[in-house]
Amino acid sequence: MAALEANLITPQSLSDQSSSNQPLSNKPLSKKSDTAQSSTPDSSESINKLTSATDPEVDYLTELNPSQYLAATTIEGKVLVIAGAGSGKTKTLTYRTSYLIEKGAAPRSILLLTFTRKAANEIKARVKTLLGDRLEDGQNINDITSGTFHSFCNMLLRRYSGLLGINPRFSILDTGDSEDAIDLIRKEKGYTTSSSKTKPTSAQSKQAFPRKQRLQKIISTARNRHILIHDLIESEYPDLMIHADAIEQLAKDYHKYKRTHHLYDFDDIISQVVKHLKINLQFRKLLQDTYRYVMVDEYQDTNIPQKQLIDYICQPEQVSLMVVGDDNQSIYAFRGASYENILLFSDSYPQAKLIKLEQNYRSTPAILSYVNALSDQITLGYQKRLFSELPVNGQRPVFCRRSDEAAEAKYIADTLLELKSEYDYGYNDFAVLGRTSFQSSHIQLEFMKRGIPFIVVGGIKFLEKRHIKDVLALVKILHNPNDTIAWHRILTLFKGIGEVTATKLTQAFIQQGNSLQPLLDPKLNKKNEHLIELYHVLTKAEQTDAVAEMIDALIDFYIPVLQALEDNWRERAEDFRVLKSLAQEHSSIDRFLESLALDPPNDSVAAFDPSAPEDKDAVTISTIHSAKGLEWPVVFINALIDGMMPHHRSLDDFESIEEERKLFYVACSRAKTHLYLTAPNYFSSFAGFFDKISRFISEVPADCVNFEATTQAQMQPNGNNRHLGNKHNRLEDIGSNQDPDWW
Repeated sequence: MAALEANLITPQSLSDQSSSNQPLSNKPLSKKSDTAQSSTPDSSESINKLTSATDPEVDYLTELNPSQYLAATTIEGKVLVIAGAGSGKTKTLTYRTSYLIEKGAAPRSILLLTFTRKAANEIKARVKTLLGDRLEDGQNINDITSGTFHSFCNMLLRRYSGLLGINPRFSILDTGDSEDAIDLIRKEKGYTTSSSKTKPTSAQSKQAFPRKQRLQKIISTARNRHILIHDLIESEYPDLMIHADAIEQLAKDYHKYKRTHHLYDFDDIISQVVKHLKINLQFRKLLQDTYRYVMVDEYQDTNIPQKQLIDYICQPEQVSLMVVGDDNQSIYAFRGASYENILLFSDSYPQAKLIKLEQNYRSTPAILSYVNALSDQITLGYQKRLFSELPVNGQRPVFCRRSDEAAEAKYIADTLLELKSEYDYGYNDFAVLGRTSFQSSHIQLEFMKRGIPFIVVGGIKFLEKRHIKDVLALVKILHNPNDTIAWHRILTLFKGIGEVTATKLTQAFIQQGNSLQPLLDPKLNKKNEHLIELYHVLTKAEQTDAVAEMIDALIDFYIPVLQALEDNWRERAEDFRVLKSLAQEHSSIDRFLESLALDPPNDSVAAFDPSAPEDKDAVTISTIHSAKGLEWPVVFINALIDGMMPHHRSLDDFESIEEERKLFYVACSRAKTHLYLTAPNYFSSFAGFFDKISRFISEVPADCVNFEATTQAQMQPNGNNRHLGNKHNRLEDIGSNQDPDWW
């Protein structure tokens, strides 16, 4: 990190270098002591020296601030852009893409990787607007390869299947499907008892074998973080050490099962591309020659396989790479993200340049003072200090403590209604953010009592609903008859068909070359009329011309089945309208299933509005993780009690506390004009009794916040940090030959 700070470039440093013709010489910045001199705005006059002789059509100097301009126009070599909250990173990526094309880069040579397809499409749409009709003949913005890591790798696996020696008609397993596959293998192989070579203690001998959800999480975490399963279990699931050998073998069996049946889970989609890049030099050179300019958004959220993917493609010196991220917002370790990717960027690219975007366009100076004070407490990271050019300082954040959760909820509702009246806000200008979803229950009750409309971000996602998964299993069977997970899901819906019969039928399908005929075999179908009907339905659906027509046929068959299974089948059946609508957007089963798996509809929102239609504005109640990337004029952060924020599971671990602190930083930086921090006097749950104010409140200087109904005596820090250590034996070298096959 210090090495990269030495390669820091700013508009002023380039201006000075241009005038003096001397090499750059910036001293490394200390996270704790050095002030943020890096991105103080410079005059546009000095920036003019950075422009080329041939000025592009877009007026980048006018449209961008000096640091954004520098990031957008530095198009050679490897570059890390540290983009603080609200600093306009999407705009910077947009203008850099436009600048590349204006400077002669072919759109097809540009690779843009983001964490949502929506973000990628937004950038391309803005670029198209910027350039208008100035594209050269034959150039098309849609030739830019853009999307998520998963969609990009899925495209590569299918497009280059011949070169890679794989079947392009593989099925993608979502998390629920992965759990089902692991459970099926567990039952078939009899993984229910200990296989440890060491003699268990009496307590260990009583430890049940983990359920499918935990098994899937262990296997996925080990792959994404490149941690050996034994090490992971010993560190994070010590009670399961008695089953470590069995879980390790189960992971290997799961991998073989997927390859045999042409199944890929979410982890496979990226790791298999990385594997082929490692061993297939022709494939690697093809991608390196194709993508001359690579940009990666939210780099702090990447995991090890994603980093390896980037490293292989960008290995040649002539490949330009720019990664954008904010180490202060690395809050997804539980998903396998590795904050070390951004902190140790210079280890992979010693000659990389560092650019910082610190001008904030979201929050008032008063809120930024608080956010910067929080940033100062983050031990590991790049020095940064957000600033705003707003002429008004604004109101300092307010901290308020009430007697209990009900009183805290009442305070939030009172303040919300008062601000709404005073500033003429809509309800959608407010958000209540919490560490976990259950912390909002009292707030929801209070809002209901007051008639305040709200939406709760969370709940069951569309594709996780049982009836949707059932219909999609029928579609998957038609797409990939080897999909034994889909077959098991459908066959076991019918009375009289258990796991044993389902297994016999799936084996028969494969043995007979994926024929549906076993459904008509009396020895296998037990004369079950549903299976005979299923045969005719699948045969009919297979012959339809359109995806939507196929979905109609499958739903017609499934509705009587749903009616027999669920008493609220009519309510559930309403979701099929969404599925039909989505089907109409696609011309093939392949594209339909890919779109749902890699870019699923996001409807995990429950709404409460006592009198209004769905589109009326409403207060957002959300977890902090779900709020990342969003903003509101007024933000409330509730339950700020040590044990809740930071979470009690993180209190004894330095890295976990650091991530919790970053989570609080993310929450506070969502606010534009008003930030309210609230806490009850105590919180009691099965995990314990908590009554101390969050240490994150105590760490910030008192002059950055207004205290309401509390005392300075309550603001004493509690809890100490420990030094960072390597918790696991990690195999991170992209060329390592020690990686387990199933990674």
